[in-house]
Amino acid sequence: MIPLTGGAGGGEKAMDKFVESSWFVRIVALLLAVLVYTSVNFSDFQLNKKADNSAQENSEIITDVPIQAYYDTENLFVSGVPDKVKVEVEGPKSIIESTKRLRDFELFIDLTNVSIGEHRVPIKHKQFSDKLKVTVHPEAVNVLIEEKVSDNFVVSPEFNDNMLAEGYQEEAVSVDPKRVKVTGSKAALNRIVYVKATLDVKEKVDKETTGTAKVQVLDGELNKLDVKVEPETVQVSISVKNPSKKIALKVFPKGTPPKGVKITSIKPETEELTIYGKESILKEMEELVIPVEVDGVKKDTILTVPIEIGEGLNFVSPQTVKVKVTAEESSESEPENGE
Repeated sequence: MIPLTGGAGGGEKAMDKFVESSWFVRIVALLLAVLVYTSVNFSDFQLNKKADNSAQENSEIITDVPIQAYYDTENLFVSGVPDKVKVEVEGPKSIIESTKRLRDFELFIDLTNVSIGEHRVPIKHKQFSDKLKVTVHPEAVNVLIEEKVSDNFVVSPEFNDNMLAEGYQEEAVSVDPKRVKVTGSKAALNRIVYVKATLDVKEKVDKETTGTAKVQVLDGELNKLDVKVEPETVQVSISVKNPSKKIALKVFPKGTPPKGVKITSIKPETEELTIYGKESILKEMEELVIPVEVDGVKKDTILTVPIEIGEGLNFVSPQTVKVKVTAEESSESEPENGE
């Protein structure tokens, strides 16, 4: 033990001596080394933590992924391949997001060495990142490989009569082209009963209309057949007509004239109308009877009366008619309206 003598001056000398000693230098160096080591390792920990977070496993499903089928398209026809499937991918989130955005991968079935008949084949994939685990839903599909045949079929154009404007009726429906080429298996073509194209419109039709319609190939039970159609769409045109008929116009008084006034006659200037509408409605009509309001009529007058038409009719000519009303004074004892 070193005795502490000499007071404050002795203590300062001892401290100076300690600072200048080799032990002091060693201790300071050790503390600096520990500080540097801790700082470096903490930084590495933070970087590793960030890397671990970015590499954290995620799982997402990509929908509506098309499938490519490889086979002898010249001589064979394949049915049963779904248009689109789902793909589940697991891996780093950043790679999943990039995969979803770019969609530079491919799903396919390889039938190049598969014989004619029914087969269950796996759906394969390529061009996915090695860091992703890929699962296709479904993983395999049942396909039927048959000899390809083609034939031409006449297309039947169709139109929904409910889309006709009031009073109009279909005059003719045509399609262009009239024939389409249907390609598929021999069994599928033998089942064809209907090849049709239905024109779909958004507004009521009151004039000649043409639109694009998809060709449908159906069996006897209206099931869609798995075949290829060329062209897939056709132009369907519909012409409409607005039938007309001349009928008699008759009028009658409605209401009560003022007290002391009698209606002696009521006669329209024209006694014939032309009405337009469905033929089934026109066939039953021979005349149109309309009321004429005589309330307030005190003397001879001419009234303009609108012609109202019923369901199934869409136009009348003329749309208004002038009616001559003849009135005269009457005694209170006389019945009104000539009664």
